[in-house]
Amino acid sequence: MSPDQEKHVFISYVHEDSTEVDKLCKVLEASKIPYWRDRKSLGPGDAWKAKIREAIRGGSMVFLACFSDRSRAKEKSHMNEELTLAVDEFRKMPPGRTWLIPVRFDGGDVPEWDLGAGRVLGDLNYSDLFGEGYAPEAASLVTTIHNLMGDKQLGPVATLNAVEQAAAADRVELMRRLTKEMLLDPTRRIELDDLVSHEVQRILKVLNDADWATRPIGVNIEEQATRIVTEAQILIQITLPFSASLQVAARWGAPETLAPWANGLRSFVQSATRQKSGTVGLLNLRHLPGVVSVMTAALASVASGRWENLKELVAESSVIDSYSPRPLALLEAVDPYKPFGGDELTSNAVARAAQSDAQPAEVVSDLIQNRTQKFYTPIAELLHTVLRPLFEGEMPDTATYDLEFDRAEVILGVLAQDAVNMRKAVDGSTWGRSHWFGRSTWRMAASRNNPVANLQHDLSQRGAAWGPLRGDLFGGDSERASAAVEEYSALFSEIARHRSW
Repeated sequence: MSPDQEKHVFISYVHEDSTEVDKLCKVLEASKIPYWRDRKSLGPGDAWKAKIREAIRGGSMVFLACFSDRSRAKEKSHMNEELTLAVDEFRKMPPGRTWLIPVRFDGGDVPEWDLGAGRVLGDLNYSDLFGEGYAPEAASLVTTIHNLMGDKQLGPVATLNAVEQAAAADRVELMRRLTKEMLLDPTRRIELDDLVSHEVQRILKVLNDADWATRPIGVNIEEQATRIVTEAQILIQITLPFSASLQVAARWGAPETLAPWANGLRSFVQSATRQKSGTVGLLNLRHLPGVVSVMTAALASVASGRWENLKELVAESSVIDSYSPRPLALLEAVDPYKPFGGDELTSNAVARAAQSDAQPAEVVSDLIQNRTQKFYTPIAELLHTVLRPLFEGEMPDTATYDLEFDRAEVILGVLAQDAVNMRKAVDGSTWGRSHWFGRSTWRMAASRNNPVANLQHDLSQRGAAWGPLRGDLFGGDSERASAAVEEYSALFSEIARHRSW
């Protein structure tokens, strides 16, 4: 690339940082950002100093100065010459112009190069391309560069994919950040809808794969369980970026803006109910994205008192079920027991693996050999573990998270019981009950904190002013809510009594 042919980003670095710069260049390439780098842009026999001077002064729209402990340790380097030229150019620019951008590859300080007018290099906004924040920082850098180069800003999906090229993408933090940036901006509603839809399609591609559940999974119980656990881990990992976005939307969005997440959640559950051939253990796993997403929506909505959002995302949603003559409430179509169909080995193995660094085969073997204790409620333990990082910002202490998780569990349980009651009233059937029971059933015995009793107390004390009723859950009907709470409470107490033995 010739510096006099097109605008470009100039990358200044020491050669000891080539690996990190390679990663940065992949991001720029995927984002269609031209760049100038000595190894790529200097030809044989070039007068390198003249070429670099031309690249910096001629067509450089952005100068990235990359720092690490390796660069800081060098007393002399070609990078220092490049940076001297860059500082000279920067001093000629009007105040407030963004052109010189420091990039850190580690947590060390940006060197205090004198920029004139009492400023030093460390006073400029810099980009941190290391650690868990790599993806969102890279996305922000790409957006900044596109704006500086006068190009139309990349769409969020394109930005997400560009960063993935370099970051083996932990999409979770990036999805959370992009959702926060766009959620409350009406002018970016279409962009956000596209972003969420893109994540939904990534998950549905796996759920709807015709061959996924038909492939051989092993010749014995241990091999089969290991394969199921491995596939469960994959499904959870591809669901978490959507859940990160959902968490933000459920907490901060308005009901009328939640359609992309509500539609996605419903599509996960709908996909899992379709009849397909294959191994039962794998087919059951199709319920995992729905369960993870429902619990995310409930936990975010309940903890922030956004009852109207819980109604929009979960309580009022339904799917078409082949065994039902009419649409089935979402909370009847999916519950924590469906992803593993009651299989204790695989459900416990996934939960144990989530709480440790152990490989699936190791955890499965430990359970078969009785070297590891089983959980009372393995799926609830799994959800509690994998969702914890999504809520560390609003619930930094474990005790608060545990209590809010209990509340979310029982709210889902009561809403599921209400859905059953409404169905019975319509079709005259007598079968069915809520299946949303989890950690709170055994924690009650250990802590003496009964979240269902707390729910009953709040309802009796506040009546029509009770939060869920003000959010129009249970149709805003206090008698309907009381009936659901009482029936769920009886089931909850019975299950908790058995688990306290």
